[in-house]
Amino acid sequence: MKRLSFLLVLFAMLQLPLFAASPVQYIGLNVPVENYSNMPHMRARAMDKSDFRFLSSLLKEESFDKERVKMIRVACIGNYFTSKQCASMLSLMSFDSYRLEALEYLAPRILDKRACDVILGEFSFGSNKEKAEALLMGNRRR
Repeated sequence: MKRLSFLLVLFAMLQLPLFAASPVQYIGLNVPVENYSNMPHMRARAMDKSDFRFLSSLLKEESFDKERVKMIRVACIGNYFTSKQCASMLSLMSFDSYRLEALEYLAPRILDKRACDVILGEFSFGSNKEKAEALLMGNRRR
């Protein structure tokens, strides 16, 4: 009982969901999220506009891409994003190498991958666009 209450306090402090937001995590099957629209507790939602504005302002305050990637990594814990939000975060970075690194964390948290053209548009070189596309399709770049 103590362990359960400790976990509940920890989840509340970290603002993490008690249950996995993705059916893949929840039941271990490779089933798209949209098939569970009649189960609202299992449906993932993108970060709301006010929270995203706050996150964007924090990212803009950082001077180095490496620090921005660290912040994005933390932001991915318990949050989901739209392709447009993802592209907005990637546009704040100066180098494609850091954009790819950030995309490694963001890709599994993007809800509308069908609209990924806006993300691919943030990359300068064709080879990096191909790596980004592979990440978005679920393949590792290495």
